[in-house]
Amino acid sequence: MNINKRKVSGYLLILGMIFLVIGIASDNTIFSWAAVAFVLISLVLGGRWLRPRRK
Repeated sequence: MNINKRKVSGYLLILGMIFLVIGIASDNTIFSWAAVAFVLISLVLGGRWLRPRRK
């Protein structure tokens, strides 16, 4: 099974933003920490910042 990391990264980013809004609106820190985790996983999966730069 071949997964597209860019699509998964986008979904995790959107899910993280939704969790962040829920966490801020309900003043619940569990949702806020989950949002931070989803955004970080999204950056690791689909981010270009981890790839080596060409010289």
